[in-house]
Amino acid sequence: MPSQAALQRHKFLKIFGTRLLNADYWHSNRHSCAVAIAAGLFAAWFPLPMHSFIAIGIALLLRGYLPLAITMVWVSNPLTLAPMMYGAYHVGARLLNLPTQELKHLFDHDFYSLASPLLVGAFTLALLSALLGWLLTHLYWRCKISRAWQARKQR
Repeated sequence: MPSQAALQRHKFLKIFGTRLLNADYWHSNRHSCAVAIAAGLFAAWFPLPMHSFIAIGIALLLRGYLPLAITMVWVSNPLTLAPMMYGAYHVGARLLNLPTQELKHLFDHDFYSLASPLLVGAFTLALLSALLGWLLTHLYWRCKISRAWQARKQR
């Protein structure tokens, strides 16, 4: 992890101000981890550069664990980006009742005809994956605590 001084000097992170250095954002608990996973998954779906900044902004807004939010963004990486965007395009086209193009003909069209189904699908999948990530994190954390209490009672 970078030091706080390195974070303060980083030119792109200056937009978040001193809030980025608050210790609450660097401490993990059930709420902060669930928010971080949701923020990272949400940001990973957007076909924009600088996903990490979107995840950091959401995590700061909702008090999420910053290292985990930044890590979750890497669900969208060079290997997974193309299938994710192709799936988002198909989801968006279905939601907008538009005909879908085959993969081999997809790039024969101009960007603007692909943009609205892609963005609608990406936003829909971003919301669904963020909600699912948040919910599964809470459920996992609750099961983990419950098992720990049961093991403690048995001892």
